[in-house]
Amino acid sequence: MTYFVSLKIVAIVIGLIAILGHLPTALAPERFVGLVRSLPRNYPLGVVLMLAATMWFTTLTGVMDLGEISNARVQLMTVWAVAGVLMIIFVPGFLAARGLGCLLLLAAAVILDAAFLVQTPARYVMTILAYIWVVVGMVLVYSPHLWRDMIQFATKTVPRLRSLSWAGVVFGVVLVALGLFVYP
Repeated sequence: MTYFVSLKIVAIVIGLIAILGHLPTALAPERFVGLVRSLPRNYPLGVVLMLAATMWFTTLTGVMDLGEISNARVQLMTVWAVAGVLMIIFVPGFLAARGLGCLLLLAAAVILDAAFLVQTPARYVMTILAYIWVVVGMVLVYSPHLWRDMIQFATKTVPRLRSLSWAGVVFGVVLVALGLFVYP
């Protein structure tokens, strides 16, 4: 196990993030349409997300068991750090989408690690979420323009954005409830 965090905590944190991320657009979608549409190409946000993903992956390389290539740990950490900075400098288009994709891939490992030995069937909610994040993360890294297209679809009408946002809030509430009342 790489991460030592319980499924209860993971579900509550992800649920709260989902609630806080969707509630503003659920309550006042017309105020946030422009902001939501600008997210995929938001360079400052992309820098923050990509640096966060770079630091997370570099740190993970520094603490996990690498088996036969443990001797190259410092070199690998250097390569990951330099690659993250070069990505920020030379791939500015859709950097926020790519950074979010990298973070989703890393976060999926946290969920799977937390759900590994939990003995309740409700753990499959989090496991399925992790695999969805893996697929979405890969798509965002390799085809970031699809996030822009999904946002354009979601924000085409105010009622559509409001209903999708409320679905995100409800999902967050379900995750918090699972964390508080079901997961050990």
